[in-house]
Amino acid sequence: MRAWLIVLVLLAGPAHAEPDHRDLFYVGLALAPPTYIIGVGLHEGSHALAAKLVGAEVMSVRIFPPGRDPRANKFRFGWTYVRGLKTRSDKQFFYLAPKITDALLLGGFAALVFTDAWPSNPYARLGLTVFATGLWVDFAKDVVLFHPANDVVKIFKGWCMTGWRQIPARLVYAGMIVGLARVVAEGYRETFVQSRTDPAPLVLPVIDASF
Repeated sequence: MRAWLIVLVLLAGPAHAEPDHRDLFYVGLALAPPTYIIGVGLHEGSHALAAKLVGAEVMSVRIFPPGRDPRANKFRFGWTYVRGLKTRSDKQFFYLAPKITDALLLGGFAALVFTDAWPSNPYARLGLTVFATGLWVDFAKDVVLFHPANDVVKIFKGWCMTGWRQIPARLVYAGMIVGLARVVAEGYRETFVQSRTDPAPLVLPVIDASF
């Protein structure tokens, strides 16, 4: 009698358990600092790119470390100074640029998390979600800020919205924030609630018997 045992698992690859929630939590904490620097770079880079697109001159860009802005005399995580924003539209585009970047990238994140394009690797899911969280914070933080040096305050001022006239616009802004928060929350749900282990492949011996 001849018999051959074919172990299909060699073809399918070894089964393995996904990392537990504690592992993902600590990896997420480790990802926060580099994600923060990338986020500040995107924010200030969006300002600089917008200035270049309208023909203005970029004088200085500060990304790291955070500190006190000598011109605004307030603490900031980063800042960009330009010269040559000639029209009100140029200035509005310059101030809005980081929000546009945040919204576009969060839209791309939504396209991943709500479709089959969402990665199966748990660490890839976590990295994308931590990055999206930083984008959301950058997009959302200005809704409760009223300092004259704030970008959103400058936008409202350019639109002649002061005092109570800002309320409708801030409510629309808050609605967008809530909608984008739902997207980020879905990323966390898919990262932490998704099936913890891959199903083990069914391995059956294949026997060819001759008598």
